[in-house]
Amino acid sequence: MAINRTITSINTKLTLIASNPWVNNNIADKVGLGSTATGFVSPLIGVPLSLEGLTSDSPFKFSSKSLVETVTSFEGTVYGGYLPDAHQVELEINFVAASSSLAILQSLAKVMQVQREALKFNGTMIIPSLGKNYNLNNGYLTQWQAIPNHQKTLSAVPCKFIFESVDETVEV
Repeated sequence: MAINRTITSINTKLTLIASNPWVNNNIADKVGLGSTATGFVSPLIGVPLSLEGLTSDSPFKFSSKSLVETVTSFEGTVYGGYLPDAHQVELEINFVAASSSLAILQSLAKVMQVQREALKFNGTMIIPSLGKNYNLNNGYLTQWQAIPNHQKTLSAVPCKFIFESVDETVEV
């Protein structure tokens, strides 16, 4: 029996959670001083962020990755080797300039700047039209833009992430 599916993307939901990978990794944390010894702590770390204020024309873009690299010998034989980064996923999220979610991500980028450490991100993308959920695992915010470009209106502001892997699950 065919499953009823559509290609509607407007109901897609993406939730990200930033984590502090250096927690309990230094002497200050082990003696109970925690992040107060290093200065700034953000209340945004560990809190699920359901992204809002995305552009309507292209909110999410995923890049494709090569699974295998091939070479051809002089004799015409093709050899292939699996690439270890084949399952990494690059995600670009485009926000309207006035998005509160963008402001939160920019605050998390500021946390990274102050701490001089990278925050780790995990996420969940729910696509009701396909009946699927995707878990985005062990990611990093790799690119962000502090100020939107100015044209007739303020341009969309992209944020880019790279995730170690994506696990797909089917809703029951």
